[in-house]
Amino acid sequence: LLALLGTGVGLVLGIFLAQFVITTAEVDIVMFGRNIYPMSFVLSAAATMLFAVLVTLAMHKRLKGINMIEALKSVE
Repeated sequence: LLALLGTGVGLVLGIFLAQFVITTAEVDIVMFGRNIYPMSFVLSAAATMLFAVLVTLAMHKRLKGINMIEALKSVE
């Protein structure tokens, strides 16, 4: 759920961030394209969700092995 919310917010805020970076980095000699193609949104959302799923699968077994009550009792 958090990955979906983060992806949605990131896609929206990414538009503004991309425009800011492009306008800030432009000089008279070099001009950058200002278009963001729909496939860019699809690929970035897919990469984000793939990474979130891989991290979840990698950490699920380790997190299930932690005894939370014992972890709360430790003085560390």
